[in-house]
Amino acid sequence: MGRELFGTDGIRGPAGQYPLDEAGVGQIGKAIAANFAKPGQRILVGRDPRQSSPDMETVLVSGITAMGVDVDLIGVVPTPGLAYLTKSAGSQAGVMITASHNPYTDNGIKVFSPGGSKLDDHTEVELNKLIDSDLSESGQGAAVEAAELVNDYEAFLVSTVGDSHFDDWRLAVDCANGATSFIAPRVFERLKADVVPLFNQPDGININQDCGATNPQALQQAVSNQGLDAGLAFDGDGDRVVIIDEQGRVLTGDHILYILAVCRKLPGIVATVMSNMGLEMALQKKGMALHRTAVGDRYVLEGLKQTGFTLGGEQSGHIILPDYAATGDGLLVALQVLKEVKNSDKSLAGWYDELALLPQALINIPAKDKSLLDTPEIQSFIAEKSEQLKGKGRLLIRPSGTEPLARVMVEAPDASNIAEQIATELQELLSDRKAA
Repeated sequence: MGRELFGTDGIRGPAGQYPLDEAGVGQIGKAIAANFAKPGQRILVGRDPRQSSPDMETVLVSGITAMGVDVDLIGVVPTPGLAYLTKSAGSQAGVMITASHNPYTDNGIKVFSPGGSKLDDHTEVELNKLIDSDLSESGQGAAVEAAELVNDYEAFLVSTVGDSHFDDWRLAVDCANGATSFIAPRVFERLKADVVPLFNQPDGININQDCGATNPQALQQAVSNQGLDAGLAFDGDGDRVVIIDEQGRVLTGDHILYILAVCRKLPGIVATVMSNMGLEMALQKKGMALHRTAVGDRYVLEGLKQTGFTLGGEQSGHIILPDYAATGDGLLVALQVLKEVKNSDKSLAGWYDELALLPQALINIPAKDKSLLDTPEIQSFIAEKSEQLKGKGRLLIRPSGTEPLARVMVEAPDASNIAEQIATELQELLSDRKAA
């Protein structure tokens, strides 16, 4: 296959196309087995409910078992659930078939270590080498259904709130027609919440379609129209969450980080370069530090290890609580936020009002050849625009790690106008460079 396959969050792309065609997925399965397990040992495999996932699962499992390694088939499960079960079940690795918040036409493969963590750079390099090698099959492993293991993950989630119950909460729960569709309503109902489930009828095509953490407008409307206490929106694979307050406003990952940090009186948190300066300023006023990292929850986790902090995350709603899990978990985080808000002297709306964020605009530009962003001309353009914003705001231009896009983020009092202007100029520059 001969090229780097892993982005910031596993392997991802159009289903049925390289490297997610039948030959590629089978070889990936063999490489995972060869790297992590010996014949007779076990690997867990889970998936989201998008249309291509069952067929990809069949091919991936064939590759793993061809190496003499056994497979436990978890079925539809949130990505963080698969990570948790990989560790709790003592498996050699966990493999999740998902493209997270991407449309149903995409898919992907996320791999977890025996401890339930995402892979480090070195392991991904070694896997790439194996995928590109001639792997000799070494027997025939067995694949068995193990969907009942999801019950262990559900019990873990419920246990994390202790004696707290949410019988005084009326919640709308938007499952994005994805991997949380079956488990999320059950978890909150077990904790006595009055649950209004939304977008929990996956048909393989409707995952993330006008719903979920990346499209919470329908959830906002439901909370406002029905006078609910809160709304929770997960993405397609359940590793992120955004929260809607009783006024129908969106609490992003920055709000979530602020609530948890203040309620738990933490010394500091880890966030990415995308987190709003308003969050940093608000934490500073309370004597709390903010350590910034590159975008991607793997870098947040590295930051947590470096600082020893117990809370980190991304503005998008990927939040890591290392005392509980080694990866972002939307359900876990939603439970923790509701618990802290319930025990505080403020409602969700009160917490929203307490955090003053600077206006921020994000524009995506199609960019199949993202290496163009590293050219001297483009870097000079970024430096020039950053200097113009100095003292008034921030500019960040970066390649997406999961899609063929360049992301332009501007933070300033008139962020939208500036972002549109910069994005237009950048798009023209990229088009000129591509034509050249």
